[in-house]
Amino acid sequence: MREEIIRYRMRVLAVVALSMFLALTARLWYLQALKSDEAKDVATTNITRVINIEAPRGQIYDSSGKLLVGNRIVASVTLNPKEIEESEMDPQELYEMLTEIAIEVNRSGKLIKVADIEAILEDSSYGPYDDIPIAVDVPEDLLVYFGERPNRYPGVKVADRSVRSYLYGSLASHVLGWVGPVNNSELSIRKTVEGKEYSLRDQIGKSGIELMFEDDLRGQNGRKVVEVDRRGRVIRERVDLFQPPIAGNDVYLTIDIDLQSLLESELERSIYLAREKTPEISEDNKEPLPFIAPGGSSVIMSPKSGDIKAMASFPTYDPNESIGGYSLSRWAELNDPVNDLPMFNRAIQGEYAPGSTFKVFTAHAAWHADVFGTGRVKEADEPIDDPGEYFLQSCRADAADLETAGGCVFRNAGSKPYENVDLTRSLTVSSDVYYYTIGESIYINPKHPDNAIQEAAVSYGLGMQTGIQLPFEQDGYIPTPQKRKERHEENPEIFPTGRWYPGDNVNISVGQGDVLVTPLQLANAYATFANGGTNFAPNIVTSVFDRNGEILKEFGKRVKEEIEIDLDFRNRVLRGLVGVTEDIEGTAYWAFNSVATDGAFFPLENFPTAAKTGTAEVRGKADSSVFAAITPAQDPDHVMVVMLEEAGFGSAVAAPMSARVLQKVVEDRVPEALTTENRYAVSASLPLCIDWYIWRESDSLKNLESFSESEAEIFGPALSPDGTVRVRGIEINCDQVIQSLLSPTDQLSISPSME
Repeated sequence: MREEIIRYRMRVLAVVALSMFLALTARLWYLQALKSDEAKDVATTNITRVINIEAPRGQIYDSSGKLLVGNRIVASVTLNPKEIEESEMDPQELYEMLTEIAIEVNRSGKLIKVADIEAILEDSSYGPYDDIPIAVDVPEDLLVYFGERPNRYPGVKVADRSVRSYLYGSLASHVLGWVGPVNNSELSIRKTVEGKEYSLRDQIGKSGIELMFEDDLRGQNGRKVVEVDRRGRVIRERVDLFQPPIAGNDVYLTIDIDLQSLLESELERSIYLAREKTPEISEDNKEPLPFIAPGGSSVIMSPKSGDIKAMASFPTYDPNESIGGYSLSRWAELNDPVNDLPMFNRAIQGEYAPGSTFKVFTAHAAWHADVFGTGRVKEADEPIDDPGEYFLQSCRADAADLETAGGCVFRNAGSKPYENVDLTRSLTVSSDVYYYTIGESIYINPKHPDNAIQEAAVSYGLGMQTGIQLPFEQDGYIPTPQKRKERHEENPEIFPTGRWYPGDNVNISVGQGDVLVTPLQLANAYATFANGGTNFAPNIVTSVFDRNGEILKEFGKRVKEEIEIDLDFRNRVLRGLVGVTEDIEGTAYWAFNSVATDGAFFPLENFPTAAKTGTAEVRGKADSSVFAAITPAQDPDHVMVVMLEEAGFGSAVAAPMSARVLQKVVEDRVPEALTTENRYAVSASLPLCIDWYIWRESDSLKNLESFSESEAEIFGPALSPDGTVRVRGIEINCDQVIQSLLSPTDQLSISPSME
């Protein structure tokens, strides 16, 4: 009996043991056969680290295919937090090392403080295995210095990286924009393209084309994978998991960089000319306000397509400064109103009173609303005598006592009278009284719509964004009685009255009062008139191509609205605008027919030019100088608008600038734009060219033996007896350099050296 019990127990134990063995076998089979791939992934995840490789951005070209913005490889000093940690330095040793690094970087020309380095190392956007850049675009000397001292500077490397390169420096900077590290705010609001996701510290467009076409210009980041041990030390790089970065797409612009260069140089020149002018004493002998001329802008566009050929804003900045990030002090300087806001694109963000350039739109309203021939407003072809001042017919003051009339009297500039003024001549001589009469009549005559002028202005695109492919464009403002009322109701302290008076309409008729436009809006409005009524959304980008040359986007003509412009009206207005430059009484006659006024001897016989001057009054400041031009008048290729802040009469500053620029345009003498590299070559060659010029102009036979060819080509510029200087592989013609000193906008011939 006892033996049977023992045998029974042994069988039970055998069954239990067999069951446990089978269960263990099944578990092992499950883990090895069914879960092996998952286990491998988990194991790999535990021992690998992914390091992002930022992709190069796409390039930006001008209308002729010249490269404006590209990428270049620069040396940057980096720190690796993991390697610093493994060096087991104590805090004092680390501080001393960072101090030495800062000293060496500062000696190289890049300013940095120890506190800056410490802040960068603590930046949570970097991982422990990242090589964190602390100084970008440093001399290669640092590569040797730190490379020879790995034990003294653990974790310090001088590595190559791709950065943005703006080949023409500050040229077109407001159009092109700049890039910088993406911030938390941008990460939270930006919808990213699949495959182009952002991490903190990735580069992103901040303004201009760089921002507007960020999704196109941004490439797809690559990655490299490294294996680390359980202590985080790198064992090897997984070459099989490497993914190369893919560069972004290329963007082609409508602007011509040569014309852009000419426009910017003339804009800067005009600003400084304005500052040199002395304001005239007014009739009441009040001290005139000085011409401070803090800034200005100009736009040249095609009225046939809406393409922007050039867009300038002054003062400007060099986007190359953004490489590696702006310092706090430099960022403050660039955005300080005391420095006239260099990063502010006045062409699309500046809002100004258009002054008398607005009269074209008032005339349009009067013609198409049948105002001519009604009440005080005579027929368009019936001349009147302009006495130089206008007394509101709706005013209650005694007309005989003009001094007590106050706001009842509106005057021409200098109260100047004009004889035989009809619609055409009113534009040629810029008679304010002619338009004061129209402005009041529209508002007080029940036969006419109160907002006729405003509606005409809006139809031309004023008071709204144009739709150009640039960020931060402003709306401008076209005031109406309803807007006045709404402003007052919303904020009575700032806008104490909600009433609209006839005098308000009078002010609007000549582009004053609350009327505000951007220079681009005004250019686009004149382009609409010039082409017969097609209001385009301006283009500054023509197309986007991928890296294989395949077109991805193409921007053709973008028509916003077709405006009905009566042909008879257009012809009358066009004759009046041509008279501005051709009639001796025209307000821009001397700008287009003399160089003594800083203008030009413009070829009006071959290129008749329609134009309008404007002088915008700003309370407490000097007048702003405004000018709009259409050339050739009958079949226009170019519309140009100039807006110069606190610079005086439009005829005195803005008009001469336009004449100088447009003369070179129509005569096909626009100088070649110089890259920053070429500008350096010209400046470096200048002393040698002056010496060569003096030698040539002296008794050359007597001094022939005293001249010997420069032997400095190894170390610097090299001069030949024929007046050719070679600088870094670039040939400079001294004859042309000397001529450019005499005429700053003459063309320079820059070519690669054959040696």
